[in-house]
Amino acid sequence: MAVKLAEQTNGPHIFMRLRLDSGRVEEIDAYTTEKGWHYVTSADRTPEVRLRIIAAFHTLY
Repeated sequence: MAVKLAEQTNGPHIFMRLRLDSGRVEEIDAYTTEKGWHYVTSADRTPEVRLRIIAAFHTLY
């Protein structure tokens, strides 16, 4: 299970730092647009980890 380490919310923008099951500490910036959620993660170049970060975000938020 992922653990939320920090969260900041400003309107439709949410920043979260979390620790994944693997022990990695990652960050995600998520915000809503007219087309739905948009994500920027600390692992955008690693699709597998990016998807784990997004899933953990939705579990914790």
